[in-house]
Amino acid sequence: MSEIEMRRSRWSTVVVILSLLLLFFTIPHTLEDFATGEPAKAGVPAPLISTVVAGIIALQALALLWIGRQKRRGYLIHAFIGLFWPLAAGVAQLPAILSQGSYRAGFISVFYVVGILVVGISLFIVSILALRVVR
Repeated sequence: MSEIEMRRSRWSTVVVILSLLLLFFTIPHTLEDFATGEPAKAGVPAPLISTVVAGIIALQALALLWIGRQKRRGYLIHAFIGLFWPLAAGVAQLPAILSQGSYRAGFISVFYVVGILVVGISLFIVSILALRVVR
């Protein structure tokens, strides 16, 4: 295996791991949102938001496939997703976390949001860096 192929493989592995970690945080957090009625409180119909979330997860899965095939669009989509989830979670959840003593179910709820922020931003950065190597 050439040096370039090894670098591609390393970047692909890191993006895939971060993508799966992001799913680990976003799926339970989204389920918690529905369980606590957050979409309804924000005036967003549950069928609409569930369709949007399902579409984003499906797009992320498709991007994983494309990364396996070394397609640039897989990294571009992961850069978008890595930016989207932290922005969405940050705007919607950080004010509530910072303003009150107790947030939803406590530590685990905050853990999901912090995980989305840290892993999502990491995924964004790593995906952008991986684009330099993958042609």
